[in-house]
Amino acid sequence: MIKSSTPVWVLLFSILFGLKRPQLHLIVAISIIVLGVFLTIDGESHFDSIGFILVSIAAIMSGLRWTMTQLLMSNGHSSPIVTLYHMSPVMFITMFTLSLVLEDPFRQTHLNHFNSIANTLSSLGLMSIGGILAFIMTLAEFYFIKNTSTVTLSVAGISKEIIIIALSVFLYGDRLTAKTYSGLFISIMGIFLYNYYRSSPTAENNEKIYSS
Repeated sequence: MIKSSTPVWVLLFSILFGLKRPQLHLIVAISIIVLGVFLTIDGESHFDSIGFILVSIAAIMSGLRWTMTQLLMSNGHSSPIVTLYHMSPVMFITMFTLSLVLEDPFRQTHLNHFNSIANTLSSLGLMSIGGILAFIMTLAEFYFIKNTSTVTLSVAGISKEIIIIALSVFLYGDRLTAKTYSGLFISIMGIFLYNYYRSSPTAENNEKIYSS
Protein backbone atom coordinates (compact mmCIF):
# COMPACT_ATOMS: atom_id res chain seq x y z
CA MET A 1 0.00 0.00 0.00
CA ILE A 2 2.81 2.41 0.86
CA LYS A 3 4.59 1.65 -2.43
CA SER A 4 1.54 2.96 -4.31
CA SER A 5 2.36 6.44 -3.01
CA THR A 6 5.26 6.65 -5.48
CA PRO A 7 3.34 8.93 -7.93
CA VAL A 8 2.89 11.44 -5.11
CA TRP A 9 6.64 11.58 -4.47
CA VAL A 10 7.36 11.76 -8.19
CA LEU A 11 5.01 14.74 -8.51
CA LEU A 12 6.46 16.39 -5.40
CA PHE A 13 10.08 16.07 -6.54
CA SER A 14 9.14 17.17 -10.08
CA ILE A 15 7.68 20.36 -8.63
CA LEU A 16 10.63 20.90 -6.28
CA PHE A 17 13.19 20.51 -9.09
CA GLY A 18 11.22 22.75 -11.45
CA LEU A 19 10.18 20.06 -13.91
CA LYS A 20 6.46 20.58 -13.28
CA ARG A 21 4.36 23.62 -12.56
CA PRO A 22 2.00 23.10 -9.60
CA GLN A 23 -1.47 22.76 -11.13
CA LEU A 24 -4.67 21.90 -9.30
CA HIS A 25 -5.89 19.57 -12.08
CA LEU A 26 -2.61 17.63 -11.99
CA ILE A 27 -2.58 17.30 -8.19
CA VAL A 28 -6.22 16.18 -8.15
CA ALA A 29 -5.64 13.57 -10.88
CA ILE A 30 -2.63 12.05 -9.09
CA SER A 31 -4.47 12.07 -5.75
CA ILE A 32 -7.45 10.24 -7.29
CA ILE A 33 -5.15 7.61 -8.82
CA VAL A 34 -3.33 7.00 -5.53
CA LEU A 35 -6.64 6.81 -3.64
CA GLY A 36 -7.88 4.20 -6.10
CA VAL A 37 -4.71 2.14 -5.68
CA PHE A 38 -5.07 2.29 -1.88
CA LEU A 39 -8.59 0.89 -2.18
CA THR A 40 -7.51 -1.98 -4.45
CA ILE A 41 -5.12 -3.28 -1.79
CA ASP A 42 -6.64 -5.07 1.16
CA GLY A 43 -5.04 -4.08 4.43
CA GLU A 44 -2.43 -6.34 6.00
CA SER A 45 -3.39 -7.99 9.29
CA HIS A 46 0.18 -7.68 10.61
CA PHE A 47 2.02 -4.35 10.68
CA ASP A 48 5.81 -4.41 10.65
CA SER A 49 7.49 -1.10 11.47
CA ILE A 50 10.80 -2.02 9.79
CA GLY A 51 8.98 -3.07 6.62
CA PHE A 52 6.95 0.12 6.69
CA ILE A 53 10.10 2.24 6.96
CA LEU A 54 11.92 0.32 4.21
CA VAL A 55 8.99 0.51 1.77
CA SER A 56 8.47 4.21 2.54
CA ILE A 57 12.15 4.91 1.83
CA ALA A 58 11.87 2.87 -1.39
CA ALA A 59 8.87 4.92 -2.54
CA ILE A 60 10.62 8.21 -1.78
CA MET A 61 13.89 7.16 -3.43
CA SER A 62 12.00 5.87 -6.47
CA GLY A 63 10.40 9.28 -6.94
CA LEU A 64 13.76 11.01 -6.48
CA ARG A 65 15.54 8.62 -8.85
CA TRP A 66 13.14 9.15 -11.75
CA THR A 67 13.04 12.90 -11.19
CA MET A 68 16.84 13.12 -11.23
CA THR A 69 16.88 10.95 -14.37
CA GLN A 70 14.52 13.34 -16.15
CA LEU A 71 16.55 16.31 -14.91
CA LEU A 72 19.69 14.71 -16.32
CA MET A 73 18.13 14.12 -19.74
CA SER A 74 16.21 17.39 -19.94
CA ASN A 75 17.08 20.04 -22.53
CA GLY A 76 19.00 17.50 -24.62
CA HIS A 77 21.91 17.24 -22.17
CA SER A 78 22.03 13.46 -22.38
CA SER A 79 20.39 10.70 -24.40
CA PRO A 80 18.78 7.64 -22.76
CA ILE A 81 21.54 5.32 -24.00
CA VAL A 82 24.31 7.59 -22.72
CA THR A 83 22.52 7.99 -19.40
CA LEU A 84 22.15 4.23 -19.04
CA TYR A 85 25.80 3.76 -20.04
CA HIS A 86 26.99 5.98 -17.18
CA MET A 87 24.50 4.69 -14.60
CA SER A 88 24.89 0.95 -15.22
CA PRO A 89 28.32 0.53 -13.52
CA VAL A 90 27.07 2.28 -10.39
CA MET A 91 23.92 0.15 -10.31
CA PHE A 92 25.94 -3.03 -10.85
CA ILE A 93 28.44 -2.27 -8.07
CA THR A 94 25.64 -1.34 -5.67
CA MET A 95 23.57 -4.46 -6.35
CA PHE A 96 26.61 -6.76 -6.35
CA THR A 97 27.81 -5.37 -3.00
CA LEU A 98 24.37 -5.75 -1.43
CA SER A 99 24.18 -9.30 -2.77
CA LEU A 100 27.53 -10.20 -1.19
CA VAL A 101 26.53 -8.70 2.16
CA LEU A 102 22.92 -9.85 2.44
CA GLU A 103 22.73 -13.05 0.38
CA ASP A 104 26.26 -14.47 0.75
CA PRO A 105 26.01 -16.27 -2.63
CA PHE A 106 29.35 -18.13 -2.35
CA ARG A 107 28.12 -20.13 0.65
CA GLN A 108 24.86 -21.28 -0.92
CA THR A 109 26.22 -24.78 -1.42
CA HIS A 110 22.86 -26.46 -0.80
CA LEU A 111 21.44 -25.05 -4.03
CA ASN A 112 21.52 -27.17 -7.18
CA HIS A 113 21.65 -24.39 -9.78
CA PHE A 114 25.31 -25.01 -10.67
CA ASN A 115 25.92 -28.63 -9.66
CA SER A 116 25.97 -29.88 -13.25
CA ILE A 117 26.60 -28.58 -16.75
CA ALA A 118 22.91 -28.74 -17.64
CA ASN A 119 21.84 -26.84 -14.51
CA THR A 120 24.62 -24.30 -14.99
CA LEU A 121 23.60 -23.60 -18.59
CA SER A 122 19.96 -23.41 -17.57
CA SER A 123 20.70 -21.00 -14.73
CA LEU A 124 22.96 -18.80 -16.85
CA GLY A 125 20.35 -18.79 -19.62
CA LEU A 126 17.59 -17.69 -17.25
CA MET A 127 19.80 -14.98 -15.77
CA SER A 128 20.73 -13.77 -19.26
CA ILE A 129 17.11 -13.59 -20.32
CA GLY A 130 16.25 -11.68 -17.16
CA GLY A 131 19.17 -9.30 -17.72
CA ILE A 132 18.19 -8.64 -21.34
CA LEU A 133 14.57 -7.98 -20.41
CA ALA A 134 15.66 -5.66 -17.57
CA PHE A 135 17.96 -3.76 -19.96
CA ILE A 136 15.18 -3.34 -22.53
CA MET A 137 12.70 -2.27 -19.85
CA THR A 138 15.08 0.30 -18.34
CA LEU A 139 15.99 1.70 -21.74
CA ALA A 140 12.31 1.95 -22.66
CA GLU A 141 11.61 3.76 -19.38
CA PHE A 142 14.43 6.24 -20.11
CA TYR A 143 13.06 6.94 -23.59
CA PHE A 144 9.59 7.27 -22.06
CA ILE A 145 10.87 9.85 -19.58
CA LYS A 146 12.80 11.66 -22.30
CA ASN A 147 9.69 12.10 -24.44
CA THR A 148 7.11 12.62 -21.67
CA SER A 149 7.84 13.01 -17.94
CA THR A 150 8.39 11.06 -14.76
CA VAL A 151 4.82 11.78 -13.66
CA THR A 152 3.50 10.18 -16.84
CA LEU A 153 5.77 7.18 -16.21
CA SER A 154 4.38 6.76 -12.69
CA VAL A 155 0.82 6.92 -14.05
CA ALA A 156 1.76 4.28 -16.63
CA GLY A 157 3.07 2.15 -13.76
CA ILE A 158 -0.33 2.35 -12.06
CA SER A 159 -1.94 1.31 -15.35
CA LYS A 160 0.36 -1.73 -15.37
CA GLU A 161 -0.79 -2.68 -11.88
CA ILE A 162 -4.43 -2.45 -12.96
CA ILE A 163 -3.72 -4.72 -15.94
CA ILE A 164 -1.97 -7.23 -13.66
CA ILE A 165 -4.98 -7.31 -11.34
CA ALA A 166 -7.32 -7.82 -14.31
CA LEU A 167 -5.16 -10.65 -15.66
CA SER A 168 -5.10 -12.33 -12.25
CA VAL A 169 -8.90 -12.39 -12.33
CA PHE A 170 -9.20 -13.76 -15.88
CA LEU A 171 -6.26 -16.19 -15.83
CA TYR A 172 -6.07 -17.37 -12.23
CA GLY A 173 -9.63 -16.84 -11.06
CA ASP A 174 -8.79 -14.42 -8.25
CA ARG A 175 -11.84 -13.02 -6.51
CA LEU A 176 -12.11 -9.28 -6.00
CA THR A 177 -14.15 -7.51 -3.35
CA ALA A 178 -16.44 -4.54 -3.88
CA LYS A 179 -13.71 -2.39 -2.35
CA THR A 180 -11.20 -3.61 -4.94
CA TYR A 181 -13.59 -2.95 -7.83
CA SER A 182 -14.24 0.53 -6.46
CA GLY A 183 -10.49 1.17 -6.29
CA LEU A 184 -9.99 0.00 -9.86
CA PHE A 185 -12.80 2.25 -11.08
CA ILE A 186 -11.41 5.27 -9.21
CA SER A 187 -7.87 4.61 -10.50
CA ILE A 188 -9.10 4.35 -14.09
CA MET A 189 -11.05 7.59 -13.70
CA GLY A 190 -7.92 9.27 -12.33
CA ILE A 191 -5.87 8.02 -15.28
CA PHE A 192 -8.46 9.35 -17.72
CA LEU A 193 -8.42 12.68 -15.88
CA TYR A 194 -4.63 12.81 -16.07
CA ASN A 195 -4.67 12.02 -19.81
CA TYR A 196 -7.28 14.73 -20.33
CA TYR A 197 -5.05 17.17 -18.46
CA ARG A 198 -2.02 16.15 -20.52
CA SER A 199 -3.84 16.63 -23.81
CA SER A 200 -5.31 20.01 -22.89
CA PRO A 201 -3.79 23.14 -24.52
CA THR A 202 -3.30 24.70 -21.08
CA ALA A 203 -1.09 21.84 -19.91
CA GLU A 204 0.97 21.92 -23.12
CA ASN A 205 1.54 25.66 -22.80
CA ASN A 206 2.54 25.31 -19.15
CA GLU A 207 5.03 22.55 -20.04
CA LYS A 208 6.62 24.69 -22.76
CA ILE A 209 6.84 27.76 -20.53
CA TYR A 210 8.18 25.83 -17.55
CA SER A 211 10.77 23.90 -19.55
CA SER A 212 12.11 27.00 -21.32
